[in-house]
Amino acid sequence: MSTPPAVAQRRGNVRRLTAQGLSQRAIAAELGIGRDTVRRDQEWWQIPLGERLAQRAADTDQAVRQARAAAQSAADHRPAYVITDPETARRWYEDLRASAAQLVALADQFADHYPFARDAEGEPSCS
Repeated sequence: MSTPPAVAQRRGNVRRLTAQGLSQRAIAAELGIGRDTVRRDQEWWQIPLGERLAQRAADTDQAVRQARAAAQSAADHRPAYVITDPETARRWYEDLRASAAQLVALADQFADHYPFARDAEGEPSCS
């Protein structure tokens, strides 16, 4: 899966090459991507910015809700109290720690962009 900066760069390249009059096939060959990707990128530029931003916000809201639901589901299963073999226990521990670290990093990135989401003591707002 491409990172957002890589996708943005690719879309910019598709837009530039389209403006130069290249066909979808030529653009795909130039950038080493499929014609369907070129077509989707060209269509993406035709969606008004407000709609693109609204869709991105809706997709992000869904992802955050899914992350919260997954965390709640794991907590409800109380993995620390499940009898399992050592290999599975190690895997669960590593998966939980990695997921927790990733979520903390995302929350910190979010707080960097939206500092008002924290209260005066730097803790997440409860409202």
